[in-house]
Amino acid sequence: MADLHRAEGARALRELLRLPGPPDAVFCLSDELALGALRVAAEQGVRAPDDLALMGFDDIEDGRFAAPSLTTIAPDREQIAERAVRCLTERVFGRLEALPGRRVVVPHRVRGRGESTGAAPAPV
Repeated sequence: MADLHRAEGARALRELLRLPGPPDAVFCLSDELALGALRVAAEQGVRAPDDLALMGFDDIEDGRFAAPSLTTIAPDREQIAERAVRCLTERVFGRLEALPGRRVVVPHRVRGRGESTGAAPAPV
């Protein structure tokens, strides 16, 4: 599995910017990756959101204070924890054999911080 740290986001964006047709938007698997990418964009003179729209996933606090601030997907962490515990409980107190995989979807929302994507700002 790939590292999900800022250095990996920086490395990935450097690679993308070297392409003959670099992207004008990037969605990162985590805010940590996006923050690394934002840093490289600034170093390379790529302006967010004018030249590159950039978005992350997690809604970590650093994204709010980054310059430019980071648009992100904010998952409902409480629901994630509740459903994880429910699945674990079913496994422990239910059948001990392997249960079939299942898809669990939890509520989420976009925290639009226009500085990185041009989106309308959302309340903090």
